[in-house]
Amino acid sequence: MVTKYETPGIGAAAMLLALRLPTGLRHSVGELRYEARLSGRHIALPVGYVLDGDTVVIRVGYAGTKTWWRNFRTPHAAAIRVDGEWRTGFAQVAMPDTLAYEEADAVYRQAHPRTAASARDPYVVIDLSAPAHAIAPAHDLRRRWFARVSAGEFLGFLAPALGGALTAHASAAVVVAVLLTAGAVEGAVLGYFQGGVLRTLLSRFRIRDWMAATSAGAVVAWSVGMLPMLYGEQFGEWPTWAQVPVAVAGALIVVFAIGVAQWTVLRRFTDRTALWILANAVAWISGLIAFTVVAPPLWQPGQSPILIAAIGALGGVAMAAVMAWVTGAFLTRVLADGHLLPPREGRQS
Repeated sequence: MVTKYETPGIGAAAMLLALRLPTGLRHSVGELRYEARLSGRHIALPVGYVLDGDTVVIRVGYAGTKTWWRNFRTPHAAAIRVDGEWRTGFAQVAMPDTLAYEEADAVYRQAHPRTAASARDPYVVIDLSAPAHAIAPAHDLRRRWFARVSAGEFLGFLAPALGGALTAHASAAVVVAVLLTAGAVEGAVLGYFQGGVLRTLLSRFRIRDWMAATSAGAVVAWSVGMLPMLYGEQFGEWPTWAQVPVAVAGALIVVFAIGVAQWTVLRRFTDRTALWILANAVAWISGLIAFTVVAPPLWQPGQSPILIAAIGALGGVAMAAVMAWVTGAFLTRVLADGHLLPPREGRQS
């Protein structure tokens, strides 16, 4: 059965008809086809494009007066007739102030050098490197998130792992100073790797804000986590009825600290930020369990600092992988189409 495609307007229909003719027009104008997300209608549109390898860049002029491009706020299957040949892939909007926008803008301006320097129109970028039916966008996002965040958390965790190993016999004041500094580094590194993915998805997203929030959350978590080391003996003398609520409160702060800190940034982009806080809590609980299962049984009295650090790093790998997998599973729901907030002009968002 041949699917019927709708074309909005007589002018668009005439342009599509002209593209069927062997003219030079089709070297720069193509027929874009996609299924509308909400209505399920099949749409065909004429669009100006620039082909760069396996990437098609479409500039959305006067975007405020058009709605079709909003179907691609998250990756969505599309087909485009490029120079008389049908190509399929995944299309996604690249909004100003994102890395994806900068890359698309550079490609477009190279082909159209006379484009006004002040133009801030979004682009729709179609990745033709894989057939549209070959992969699911959510799976692709989870794959990228898992790879980058696992690496980021592992590299970040090396700081407290090394810091703890090198200060194993130092005074409490030195240990606290070193681990809090290392915790800040861990959070900043994790935030940088996470932000690298989020910047390609969210308009006006700033990695430095995400790094700062993640670093602050990590410092809070490490501060509370070190209290048993500093005051464990005194705490052990408390009655059980006092120990339990304090221990529960401390544990909640540790597992929720980063999620709440990141919420202050993410709430500008999606209405599902509460789900992200829950995602981080589940992820860090799972990650800490993974670390506990791997590292503590291997630590033995009298081990060298290098061996202690190596065991800690091994536990860090397990923790990083689990944390990345859990947050990635939630991320596709947090940033699901229909829950992203429109960019707010005149302020950082």
